[in-house]
Amino acid sequence: MSLSQKLHTRLTLATAAVVLLTAVVLTAEAELSSSGGAPQGLVITAVVLVLLSAVLSWGLLRTLLHPLSALESSLASLQQERIQLVDERDDARQHLEEMEKTLSRVGLEDALTGLANRRQFERGLQEEFNRAARTNLSLAIIMIDIDRFDQYNELYGRMAGDKVLRRVGSAIRDTNVRPEDLLSRFGTQEIAVLLPGSKLEGALIVAERIRKSIELLDIAHSASPTGRVTISIGISSITPQRQVDEPDTVLRESEQALELARAGGRDCIRTVDDVRKSAA
Repeated sequence: MSLSQKLHTRLTLATAAVVLLTAVVLTAEAELSSSGGAPQGLVITAVVLVLLSAVLSWGLLRTLLHPLSALESSLASLQQERIQLVDERDDARQHLEEMEKTLSRVGLEDALTGLANRRQFERGLQEEFNRAARTNLSLAIIMIDIDRFDQYNELYGRMAGDKVLRRVGSAIRDTNVRPEDLLSRFGTQEIAVLLPGSKLEGALIVAERIRKSIELLDIAHSASPTGRVTISIGISSITPQRQVDEPDTVLRESEQALELARAGGRDCIRTVDDVRKSAA
């Protein structure tokens, strides 16, 4: 109940009390008149004064209550507006946070494939390399190249080439890679997979699963000896030591292994061990 309502209730009760008092006075006056007590004129004057006081008080309080009621109404309206502004502010803050997350994601995501971009890959490689050095764990990189992709674009058009990139990226994503593994579009037609905690043997299993998944897409490619889109894969792995190894080393070794796979006829997998053997 508002303050004006409380005052109105009390005013009504006070008025009722005055009326009751007046009734009591009139009753007493009647009794006195019948018994020859106080003069009737004096009693009537007292009653008139009481009633007049009650009426004036009622009018004065109503005059005071009217602006008070208006003030309370204005305060209630302001309170409602404040609540609405707080809600709008919270909505705007949530929208801003979502926009910041979206911008952050866009800055680290390849727009075409939905995979991480090279910037995100290099950041993730640095973080996982440092973690592996601290915990004495291994780290592997799978570097993937879509074979004869330039010829595919020439034969089928750039839009068809973009579709191939999306399908290849999606197929790699669907090969049961772990949540901690990072898939990235590394170059125009290259996709890199970062495997924290993986040794060369485990990375080889993942790489063959990826190669097979692209083969099963069975995307026609007339410039390929197989008649379909294939991929070449290079793998490197390292258990880094602080102040000895660098992230660029394992990355460069995966690219060297990929070059060896290209030179070996494509649609195959080569590792850092193969690179070392070929250099021996």
